[in-house]
Amino acid sequence: MSDDLQPQSAPTAADNNLIVRDVHGNPIPLGSRMIERESYERIIEGLKQSSDAAEHLAGREQNARDMWKAVATKLDQVRRIAVQHAGLGLVMKEQQTKSKVSGDLMAWKDARGRFRMGLIQAAGGMRQLATCFRGDINWSHLAVQVERMQQKVLAPKTAKPKPRPAIILPPGYRQ
Repeated sequence: MSDDLQPQSAPTAADNNLIVRDVHGNPIPLGSRMIERESYERIIEGLKQSSDAAEHLAGREQNARDMWKAVATKLDQVRRIAVQHAGLGLVMKEQQTKSKVSGDLMAWKDARGRFRMGLIQAAGGMRQLATCFRGDINWSHLAVQVERMQQKVLAPKTAKPKPRPAIILPPGYRQ
């Protein structure tokens, strides 16, 4: 740290001025700062992570292979659109699309968790853009759609209700 950012003295409980200041009297910022570019990168990396995990899940779940392939393709398309919309020189991230899984398949549980975490990161980045930087409701709508996709894909499958057997009535009775 430079000398300018060193606190003058630690605040005490009796001191009403609990804001830590530098030698010039300016408040020292606390916490983390996120710039708009980092929010875009969070979206792009989250979608890439989910797309890769969907490819692994396509290899693991043979009965749902087409669904996972379609999900991976859609996530790659959304990622490309986000990169182009950002316009921040992220062209290399736009071109990083894997159509096949290289090496061994990831374990089903790990792939599922990675898919979920990627969608959470992407939705979080979209919400940051919507509320902090852009004030654009389109990013909020995209975040809602990504969260809904996460809920639909990862919801436990429920058994279909069994049809109730018809009541057999003696002749002459009606329902």
